[in-house]
Amino acid sequence: MTKQEIIQKLSEGFNIVETSINHSAIDIFYQKKEKWSAAQNIQHLILSVKPLNLAFTLPNFALLFFGKLNRSPRNYEEMVEKYHQKLAEGNVPTGQFTPKEEDINKDELLKQFRTVNDTFLKKVDEFSEEDLDKYLLPHPLLGKLTLREMLYFTIYHTLHHYKAILFQLS
Repeated sequence: MTKQEIIQKLSEGFNIVETSINHSAIDIFYQKKEKWSAAQNIQHLILSVKPLNLAFTLPNFALLFFGKLNRSPRNYEEMVEKYHQKLAEGNVPTGQFTPKEEDINKDELLKQFRTVNDTFLKKVDEFSEEDLDKYLLPHPLLGKLTLREMLYFTIYHTLHHYKAILFQLS
């Protein structure tokens, strides 16, 4: 995918998540079957993109700290497969990526979600196609990924949690 296609897919994913919550008359804080509520899924997505906003703000020379790619880059399908493998091994979000019990209303949650994602899309657009394949970032579950691979992951991760949100809202 090109950078513009990635930005489009990210934007579409963020929008469908926001729309599903915004138009829901159902309690987004209700937890069904001991899974995260729709609100907790949104919080997790916010917590997942916040560090990317910081990373995508770093100057290019600072990104060299994470090393150089020593394998072939993965495409979108390969990233999804790798993520599924890690989930099948029983890996779950921990620490900074786990939603906290917060006293927050739906409107404030959606505002945070929109702000974090709008910032992220702008930062991604500042990178060149070449930069997306040149620089690496550490992922807590998947190891070092190129920026493009991290974006592929973020596209899929957003849709993965969108499905979880739909489950909670049904």
